Amino acid sequence: MNGPHESHELAGPEKLPDQPMESDFRDFLVSHKAEFLRIAISHLRNLFDADEAVLDAALKMHSKWPKIQSHANPLAFARKMVHNASVDFYRRRARLANHEVPHSGLPHTPTADDLLELRGYDRLDQARAILQDRAPKQAECVRLRYIEGMEFAEIAGHLDITPGAVKTNIHLGLKALQALMDPPELGKGGDS
Repeated sequence: MNGPHESHELAGPEKLPDQPMESDFRDFLVSHKAEFLRIAISHLRNLFDADEAVLDAALKMHSKWPKIQSHANPLAFARKMVHNASVDFYRRRARLANHEVPHSGLPHTPTADDLLELRGYDRLDQARAILQDRAPKQAECVRLRYIEGMEFAEIAGHLDITPGAVKTNIHLGLKALQALMDPPELGKGGDS
């Protein structure tokens, strides 16, 4: 017959061996959810999409939780996962949309006002995407400073660079964004 101690250990689901991992993961996710949302919002235009991107990243974090915990900087690793999920969010949705069957409910067609509201963001989004490909450190410094509102020291700690390097990357990133968004004037060449 089992002793009282042995039967108590098997009493309920709260005593499963992997429960500390679940608790640690839940605490980590809850304590950093606002930060993860800020990252997602900086890449996406819609709070609902940002929340969904964070949930997508959380699923990946959960599957890689032991690896995240053993990382030298678990928060930086998790932030990178949220960043990647946010950057790829619309591409993933487009791939999924190819396999979806539309419902005959209420279709939403964008109005002219909807399109006009988004008009100014398109060029900036394209410039940010180009900068991300060409100079990812500059793009990340600009994003953390101006979209997430981080201070130079915070950015330096997050990216493991000096505050001076952060300032330089921000300066160069802003100049590159401006050059990408302002097309050269026609007729202005090197030979005048």
